Amino acid sequence: MHTSPLLFGLFLLGLGSVACGAKSNDDRAPASGGQGGQGGSAGMTAAGGLGAAAGMGGMAITCPDPSDPIDPTAMIDDFENGSGLLPLVDKRNGSWWTAADDTGGTLVPEQSAITNMPAAPEMLPQPRCGSHYAMRITGEGFTDWGADLGVALAAGTRPNGEEGAVPYDASARTGVDFWARIGDTSTNSVFFEVSDSNSEPDGGICMVGGGTGKECYDGFGVNLTSLDTTWHHYRIPFSGLSQRNFGVKADGVVTNAIYNITFNFLSATDPFDFWLDDISFY
Repeated sequence: MHTSPLLFGLFLLGLGSVACGAKSNDDRAPASGGQGGQGGSAGMTAAGGLGAAAGMGGMAITCPDPSDPIDPTAMIDDFENGSGLLPLVDKRNGSWWTAADDTGGTLVPEQSAITNMPAAPEMLPQPRCGSHYAMRITGEGFTDWGADLGVALAAGTRPNGEEGAVPYDASARTGVDFWARIGDTSTNSVFFEVSDSNSEPDGGICMVGGGTGKECYDGFGVNLTSLDTTWHHYRIPFSGLSQRNFGVKADGVVTNAIYNITFNFLSATDPFDFWLDDISFY
């Protein structure tokens, strides 16, 4: 099912080094491995009707209550730095990446394993709740496992001595919170997934090409519901996620050893146009 290892590029800033994790174009299970979210949308809260999509106009956007408590260590990325590099918060120093199978489709931003650059956000056509930038991925025409938008949370020295993505300890967190929408010509089939030491090759437990029960990349996830051209607010607990059952079986997310958070486009033959903003832990 998989033939090549997970690739990570290293990017340098004046503040230090960060890694952009990117799977190579044959590093995911094909869609035939299972259509994900076998727990349905269990445990996922999607607050609908939260205002107009950026650039649509004509409707007021309902923003979060400014009196809500703020945890300054929770934000993974608000994208306002205009970069694919994560803000250096709570030992997170990774970056955003894209990947796709090799069946000849189109992908923007281009695969990080090819460009050796992190995936950068776009300026919103219309600001949302003070936000001016968001991550966007578009594409179509992939007929094997599809395409991914992902973020490697931490960078460092891996067991093989190379620099790249390393496990991140999120055991103090309950889940992941974010805003998302799709474009008006996009499929609404998006699979949210968390990979950990059981599902990433660097964890030393799964085996690329190992077959059912041993395969890598079978992280814990759920199909996003209610996706449309309106911004929706998602709050997804780790306990509400399930595997697609083609890889190493586990009881749940190993929250003290998370590698990537990904948004998977498993049905990527049709056009997809996905926007993501203000992603954080809670």
